[in-house]
Amino acid sequence: MRIVTFSNLKGGSAKTTSTLAVAAELARRGRAVLAIDLDPQATLTTSAGLDPGPAAASLLSGEGAPEDAVDRLVDASGDAELGGGTLHVLPADRRLLRLERTAPVQLSRRLLAFLDLVEGDYDVVVVDTPPQASALVTAALASTDLVLVPVASGRGALDGFGDVVELTERFGTAPVTGAFVTRVNTSSLHDRELVEYVASQVSGPDGGPALRSFVRETVRVREAEMARVPVPFYAPGSTAAQDYATLVDEVEVLLERHDS
Repeated sequence: MRIVTFSNLKGGSAKTTSTLAVAAELARRGRAVLAIDLDPQATLTTSAGLDPGPAAASLLSGEGAPEDAVDRLVDASGDAELGGGTLHVLPADRRLLRLERTAPVQLSRRLLAFLDLVEGDYDVVVVDTPPQASALVTAALASTDLVLVPVASGRGALDGFGDVVELTERFGTAPVTGAFVTRVNTSSLHDRELVEYVASQVSGPDGGPALRSFVRETVRVREAEMARVPVPFYAPGSTAAQDYATLVDEVEVLLERHDS
């Protein structure tokens, strides 16, 4: 089982959309996937068609045992045909705000205890984090194998990316593994240059960009959010679904390299 954390300390990066889309695409490929929502806004939870709940806060606060969190996992597969794959979610709600002053090491220890418990149940765990520096973000980064940073095209696009890099270096957590641009207008020179620049910022083992993928702007993403269905399930033929599939191709390579 491998853990992939999505982080950007700037809002509006399509971080949650990307986390859920990658989870859904992996499940569609037959993987057993667990998505953990660590954002008090619970956007991943609601975007998956679920109601906010106290599972994540109870686990990380120590109020409940890791076994209790297992009982609170929710199936988010819906009507999607997953070919043997599964998509489960550990829901979040605003009770996570109470943990902002908890030492990250305590939160990480509790999260890792839970992950050890479900080690044999899932192939991949994806983690969505808050869009600002916090104990929850640091705990997630300290508990993960891969760190992926989505960067939305637009003014100040790179601000949050640099903050994540700085945070990983300051606390000695897993380093940023890859970065990719979302909401890309391929007819825009600015966007094309941003895609190339972001890709160049994180190198893979071969010395080239760790990720070359980007996600094009499309109304289908907004429609999927409103429908509370992951993009790969809602509009599998859309450009966004195709782009996330390409991203997952690259993520699977990173996971294989991490295992070797």
